[in-house]
Parts: sequence; structure tokens; C-alpha cells
Amino acid sequence: MTFINQWLDPARRFEHNYAENLVARFRFLAWPGGARIPETALVPIRGLDAALASSPRVLVTGAAGTGKTAVLAHLAKRHAQAFLSGAASARIPVFISARDLAGTLPAPSDFLEALNLTKALRALYPREWSRNAFASGRMLLLLDDIDALDEDSLKTWLGQYPDTRMVATAKASLPGLSEFRLPAFGDGDILTFARGQDSARADAFVNALKTSRVPRSLTSNPFTLTLLWQIGQSGAPLPAARTALFDAYVDRTLGGSDENAKTFQELGIACLRGEPLSNSFLSKGHGFLRASRNRAVEFTHELWQAYFAARALRQAPGEVPIAGLMQERQGQEVLVFYAGSGDAAELIQESAARRDWTFAGRVVAQARDARSDLRDSILRELARSAWDGNAEAMDTLADLDDPAGVDELSAHLKDRDAAIRGRAVQMLGSLHSDRALDYLLPQLRDPDADVRCKAIEALGGSLSSRVIEPLLVILRGEGRTGKEDSRARAAAARALGRVGADKAVPALVVEVQRGEPEVRAAAAQALKSIPSSLRIKPLRGLLDSGDDPARKYAADILATC
Repeated sequence: MTFINQWLDPARRFEHNYAENLVARFRFLAWPGGARIPETALVPIRGLDAALASSPRVLVTGAAGTGKTAVLAHLAKRHAQAFLSGAASARIPVFISARDLAGTLPAPSDFLEALNLTKALRALYPREWSRNAFASGRMLLLLDDIDALDEDSLKTWLGQYPDTRMVATAKASLPGLSEFRLPAFGDGDILTFARGQDSARADAFVNALKTSRVPRSLTSNPFTLTLLWQIGQSGAPLPAARTALFDAYVDRTLGGSDENAKTFQELGIACLRGEPLSNSFLSKGHGFLRASRNRAVEFTHELWQAYFAARALRQAPGEVPIAGLMQERQGQEVLVFYAGSGDAAELIQESAARRDWTFAGRVVAQARDARSDLRDSILRELARSAWDGNAEAMDTLADLDDPAGVDELSAHLKDRDAAIRGRAVQMLGSLHSDRALDYLLPQLRDPDADVRCKAIEALGGSLSSRVIEPLLVILRGEGRTGKEDSRARAAAARALGRVGADKAVPALVVEVQRGEPEVRAAAAQALKSIPSSLRIKPLRGLLDSGDDPARKYAADILATC
């Protein structure tokens, strides 16, 4: 079809304009206060392209603030650009927020209202476009906050349209979708993010994070890292606690206006009560609010809603019964912010009395003031629960980032039983703690091969660049960490893929080219996970000069780039 015929075709004309709209819409991500985050600051996600290549329906999961919406925005812009360039295999991306729907996905013939189109695009929309796009398989459905939909109706919808490719986001896994959990930001990701914002200021920002002793819980989360960047550019000190960080950003955005802050606090409480917010507030929303269904508004992010509700509770504790908030997830998020703004002893004691150690640990982790005896007792209970296999307790222990928690688990490294030492190594790795590395690195010389391999795997979950060189030493088989076999070298390759460092690419390519079979396969999988342009040239070289396995691996990796 010629360009003129395409332009005269109503469907092609609509698709072209819609794709242009997506590119313009996601050139920046808007933040409260007028800040705009450039698309160049979006950090390539380790392993995402490989996950998308391996499954037609991927669910991107992660807690609040881990960047799920930003991932979909990036995919929308990238696929829209490919479509506009005329790529033969390009699909038209369709971006929908499930929060704009009435609990269910519409049938293809009713998709118009879900698309949130401008007036100009609505005028171009062909009546049967959605139905035809579904039927032809040319659509890539990008669905944000899919967990806002009714699960049974979603299951039915997925069964009715099995050929529709989809990338969705949610906080946790859902049946029928292949889960990809977003990795936390490590040292390399933080630097990439800062350079994408402003390369001239990147190094100074990273140094400020270190000198201000900002914890990993804030720098590993894209949402809070963005707030830190905005605060840092104003010349203000970098807060080292989450509530203090939100306080600083809000005060900067609202100019210290108590009246404006009080309005948002009232809105936060109204949301807790399930009351709709009038769209009359939108004009004075300072970017904290967005339009929603039925001429109402809502907070742009659930963390803003929780934060402002917590501020209201500090000023008027009786507005919403705190005991009731402890029973549901959003209420607990409010109370965690509440703990960060004042005395949290009563809240900690109440959650401990309920033996809700996970919530108690979250409160202690963010509390501005917490008695040392309460903190120590909760930490011990969390460590015990985590050792017994409670995944939520393990996550909370990591959030606490308390040296005592690391020391509690590291005591098991002295056990004569290799299975106990191996379990301790795995748990220390799950803490993602810089202090834990001081215990993990020596375990690379453990007398038991299983423990050594588990230590290697644990290093792959580290957020610190300290682990890269030790892992490269093992991959190369240089022997400085003891006698290594192909099993350990393969584990090192997989760990380097999880770390995602550019520095590992040359060594991994070498293993793909001439490594032992087990190491070759692991190195190839690792290269799929590292979103680095440094892969492209050497892998293309292997297509011409490598043996049969090397050529096959190179082709598979390049297909995900």
C-alpha cells in the first residue's frame, strides 16, 4: 500500500495520529510541581526484553513506586516509534489505565471510551478499528494497574482473546500472565538515571547520596530516587527517611503553604473513607491530582494519597480509627507514613501485640522515633520468621536495613552443617545489604561447593557494584577464590546477568564463544538480561565467525535486543 493510500485509509490515518500522540505523551513523565522527567532518564530494566520475547502476555509486578507505569510508558513510546518508522513487524501499542475503567475490560467493539483519546483523535477513530485490530493481531495492549479489574471477568476476557499480545502491571502475580518482577535499582542503575537527568550533575548527585547516608530503601526505588533528584537540584540536604523526603518535596512544591497542604490532607482522608473527590480540585492540584471517571479526581499515585492522609492523622488522630487502618493494605501504608512523622511507640506496641511482625517491622523501619528495646525485639522476631520461610518477613527485614539483622543471620555461617550455612547465605543475599557483603564475599571460599555456589547466586542479588569483580574472577576461572568448576562459573555468569553491569559483557561474550556447554548457556542467558548496547557488535561478529552453538546463542540474544 502506497503512502497516499495509507493516508486515505481511515484506520491507518487514525493509527498514525494515535502513535504520534503516544510519542508526544510519553516524551516526559510528569511529576507534581511541574517537574518533567525526560524519557532519557528511564533506566533500561534488566531482563525485561528477554521476558517480553519469551511470552506473549507479561505481567510486570512490583510494589508502589518501583516504576511499573514508567515501564509501560517507555514501551508505548518505543513501539509507537517503531510503528511510525514503518517496521514490518511493528504492532500498534494501545495504552490503557485500568483505573479509568469500571472494573472490567470492555469488548473490542467498546474500546473507544477506554482509550482516553483527545477530541481530535476521537474524530478520526473508525467505528470498527478496535475490533479489527484485535482480530488481526496487530495490537499490543499495554494495561496499567490490571489488578484494579475484577479477577474473574479478566480471566474470561483473556480466554476470549487469546491472540492479543499484552504487557500489564500489577503489584503481585495474576493467573494467566507470565510474571516479571521489577528488579531494584543498584549502583549502576542510579548512575544511569542521574546521567539521563543531567550528565553534568550526575556524579555530584551520587556522591551526595553517599555522604548523606541515604539508605538503599530510598535509592533502590525509582519513585523515591526521583524525589531525591528533585530535592538535590534545589540545593537542599538529601533526606535519609521516606516521610522526611515526602515532606521536603511537598513543602518545595506547595511553597510551604499550610492552606494548600490542609486541602490535600482532607482529600487524603476522604479517599480513605471511600468518598469521591470533586473535579473542582483539579485546577489547584499542583500535579498531585488527576482526572478520573465520573467527573471526579484522584491522586496521581497511591503513595501521595497515603502520605497526605498520614499528615492529616498527625494533626487530627480521630479522623479515622487507627486500629481499623491496620486491617487493610492501603491503611497500613498510611500508618507507615504516620510513623515517620512522630512518635510511633503506641503503633509499634499495638502491632507487636497482634503479633503482626511484618507490619511492625515496616513501622519500625520508617519510624522517626522508636525505642531501641522495641526495635530489637521486633528485629529478632522478623529474623526468626524469615528463617522459618516467611517471605514477607524477609522483605521487611531488608527494609529495616539494620546491622543487627545482618549479624543475627550471619551467626549461622559458623555452623558445621553446610545446609545451614547455605541457608544463611541465601538469606543474607535477600537483604540486598552492603553490610551483608562483608559476610557473603568470604563464603566464596567455603569448603563446601554447594555453599560456594549459593554465595555466588546471592551476590547476583546485590545492589552494590562491589560484587562485579569477584564474580568476573570466578567466571574467568582465575582461581583466586579457590578451586572453581563449571558449575560455579555458570553460577557466576547468571549472577552477572542479574547485576546487569556493562563491565561483564566482554567476559560473557567470550564464554558464549568458547566456554564449556553449561557456562555457555548461562552466559547467553545473562547477556539477554543485560540491556547494554555493548552486546550488539561482538554478537553480530559471532554470527559470522562462531561455531554452531555460538551462532545460535548470538541469534537468540540479538532477537531480544
